[in-house]
Formats: sequence, structure tokens, C-alpha cells
Amino acid sequence: MTLTASRLPSFPRRCATEAAVLLFAGTDLLVELLEGEKERPGPYGLVLTVLALAVLPWRRRRPVLVLALTLPALPAGMQLAPLVALVAAARVLPLVAASLCALVVSGIELLDHPLWRGGSSHASGDVLQALVYCVVFGAAPAALGQLLRSRARVAEQVLALRQSQERALRSERAAVEEAARAGLAREMHDVVGHEMSLISVRAAALARRAPDADTRREAEVIRAVSLRALNEVRHLVGALRGQHPEETSVPLGSRLADIPVLVERSGLTVRPLTIAPGDGVHWPATVELAAYRTVQEALTNVLRHGDTGAPVAVRVESVDGDTCLVVEVRSAPAREPAGEAAPAAPEGSGGHGLTGLRERARVLGGALTAGPAPDGTFLLRAAFPAPGHGLMGPERG
Repeated sequence: MTLTASRLPSFPRRCATEAAVLLFAGTDLLVELLEGEKERPGPYGLVLTVLALAVLPWRRRRPVLVLALTLPALPAGMQLAPLVALVAAARVLPLVAASLCALVVSGIELLDHPLWRGGSSHASGDVLQALVYCVVFGAAPAALGQLLRSRARVAEQVLALRQSQERALRSERAAVEEAARAGLAREMHDVVGHEMSLISVRAAALARRAPDADTRREAEVIRAVSLRALNEVRHLVGALRGQHPEETSVPLGSRLADIPVLVERSGLTVRPLTIAPGDGVHWPATVELAAYRTVQEALTNVLRHGDTGAPVAVRVESVDGDTCLVVEVRSAPAREPAGEAAPAAPEGSGGHGLTGLRERARVLGGALTAGPAPDGTFLLRAAFPAPGHGLMGPERG
């Protein structure tokens, strides 16, 4: 078990603070014991002094009780302990209650003042001086406690104001993002959706009017592809507008179970094809969609840049005790004319598609790599951790 950096020094700091307070409060007793010419406290006064020092560490939890237990030590010459207790009490009490406590401390100090012990008459100046001293003796600690109380309240108000400003800023930022998403959703619906609808309609018309069977088949394929793309655009628009929860925001046909259909539609020779998401494992919709998009982008890159005649290996498998989903697509590079060496494809040669896949994996806490493998093939590999888990074992790399 490890302590955080903020909690590590708190206990030693409290111990040092309490030791300093006890040392300060016990100065009266120390001075009386060291100076022989003064009268040392008797057994009763010594007990009250020890009691006053012993209860001071509880002044924050029971400030009024600690003040009441330290007051009897005033006649025994223990003045600093009641003053420390009065500061702690005034720090939590309202002004009226703190003023009453200060009045009680001043009254006890006034009754125990050396001016009344002689029994003889005194000048009015001495009496006035004693009154002023005793009033200041009780009022100064109470004022200090009230000052600390006001400072704490101001700090709380500043913290509350800061939190309120942060909440307002987050709300404003969320409103701006919501407006941006709504605008993007409108543009996608008006532009992309409209164009995809036109493609679907024109493909359907071409399929009806085509003079030969091959053209009709190609038109039907174009129409089916455009309809699937239009369906995904509609789901994406709904997700941008916040109309779908997470599990329903994934377009139809974009789950792990739909990867074999995706492979079949690509027209590539995929061997081997391994789809093993784990027995009884429920992967979040975002993870399933990310795995599907990874395979989709990899197959698209093979059609654009790879050797379409060579077999492609696809593996989607749950590893590390069903805590991580790994997606691997291994393909052969494009054939080069005889006498020319095939250039090594850099990490980012996949363009914006691979960049988007990396961002999607990073958002989900995973990672994605793409590049030439030691055996000469091109390997695209992504790892997506399950919720509550991080990348483990070899998947961390």
C-alpha cells in the first residue's frame, strides 16, 4: 500500500504543529519551574496545568470543552493554554458566543490579577491599567479566532465560486460542442446523405435499364453499397445529435459477428479467418465497432495498395483472460515490376484512415500499429482493452 504525495506529509506536519503548540503553551510552567525566586505551583496547580496541556490536542474537535477544562489553570499561572483554547473556540463559534468566551477569560484573569492580592487601596490608574490588560487578554485571542473563521469562510466562498465558474465553463463548452455536433450532423445529412441517396437511385435505375446481366449485377452491387453507406451515415448523424445510446449507436452490420460478411464482400481471399471474441464475453459496442472498422480499413488498404491475388490473414481474438481484444490483418505487399525493389512502407503510409483508427484506439485505451513485418508482409495490429483493464502482457507493446 502506497500513500499519495499529498497525504504523505500530513501526519508528520500535524505532529510537528501539536508539538509546537504544546511547547508554546507549556512555557508558563517551564518559566515558573526554572526561576527559583517565584512561587512554584502546588500539587493542585500542577494537576490543573498538566490537564490543560493534555486536552489541548483536542481543541479542534471539542473547542468549547477544551476551553472550559483549561480555564481552571489560569489562577495557577497557566495563561498560554487558555489563550490557545480561546483562539480555537473563537474560530468555530459565532461572534456573540466568541465574545462571551472572551468575557469569561477576561473576568477570570481580572479576579486573579495581582492588584487585588495586596488588600490595600490602589490608584485609579493602576485599576484602569489592570482592566485594560484583562480586556485585551481575552479580546485579542477571540479576535484572532474570528479572523481565522472569516478567512476560512472567504476561502470556502472562493472555492465555491471557482467551482461554479468551472461548472459554467463546462456547460458552455458542452453547449458549443453540442452546437458543433448538430451543425456537423446537418451537413452530413444534407451533403453526404443526399449524394448517397442519388447514387442509390441512379444505380437502381441503371440496374433496370442495363442491356446486359453483368452491368445489372454491378449496378446492384453499387446500389447495395450505397444503401449500407447511407444507413451508416444516418446512424452517425443520430449519434452526433445524441439520439442513440451507446449500444444502439453502432450501425447495423458493424459488429464482430458481421466481420465474415465484410470479408466476403471484399472479394479477397482471406485465409485463415479467426473470429474468437471469447466465450460469453460481452464487449462494449464501441470496442466491437472499432474492431470492425479496423478490419474494414485494412481490407480497403489491401484493395488499394496490396497484392489482391495473395491470401490475407485476419485474426480477431480475445487474449489475456478476456481482458483484451486483438485485431490482426496480415497481407502481402503489391507486386513490383521485375528488377525494382519494393519500397518499405512507413508507419503512417495508410493516410487518414490509419490516423483515424489510431485515434479511435487511443480513445478506447488501446493502441494500433501498422507497418512491414519481418517476413515481408504488411501487418496491421490493434489491441482494445476491456472496461476496467489496461493493455497487458505482449499487448502493452
